[in-house]
Amino acid sequence: MKNPRTRVQGRRSTDSALAEIREDERVHISRELHDDLGQLLATLRVELTLLKQLPPDSPDAEAHLANMDSLLVTAIGSLRRIAGNLRPRALDEGGLYFALESLRREFEKRHGIRCQLDALRDALVLDESYSTAIYRLVQESLTNIARHAGASTAKVHLQRDAGELFIDISDDGRGIGVGDMAKADALGLLGMRERVAALRGSMNVDGGSGTRISITIPLPSGT
Repeated sequence: MKNPRTRVQGRRSTDSALAEIREDERVHISRELHDDLGQLLATLRVELTLLKQLPPDSPDAEAHLANMDSLLVTAIGSLRRIAGNLRPRALDEGGLYFALESLRREFEKRHGIRCQLDALRDALVLDESYSTAIYRLVQESLTNIARHAGASTAKVHLQRDAGELFIDISDDGRGIGVGDMAKADALGLLGMRERVAALRGSMNVDGGSGTRISITIPLPSGT
């Protein structure tokens, strides 16, 4: 049995690693704000400047207004996407189970891949940092399936037992070959491994028939 000091030190190490991941995500989002939303707003300002120089009934004015409307719609979509990347709203609305179920439905709708979520709602009541990290792990796994697997079905299984959370994500696609494993960063696995390591967990990837990712995460006492 671990002594209290060891548990506290382990939790501090986990919190520190998660803080580093959050900082990396903030840098990424900052770039998105500048490169995506910033450029859209700059273009919108140019359109507004040109519009001010035209008579109200000018045909060119109508064209500028239509373009501005399109830019605004795109900017709103970008803002919602960036806000969702900061923290999925579904996590705050209904917790981790609700967020994963929403993710599953959106995955099926967008990619046409049947996806099953197998988990107990009560087992997924976790604190904010763990909920967000686990959501991201499942999200990244499903993104990999959509991009690389060529699968028709996927399954996400989460089970909590004896102070640990077991996550199993599988698909019936082409599987990950040896060459793919060598370039794991290109398949999004490197970021997943870093996130799992930050939680002091373990991760195994089996690329035989389809792909199966098995993750074990120790949960802090009292969670």
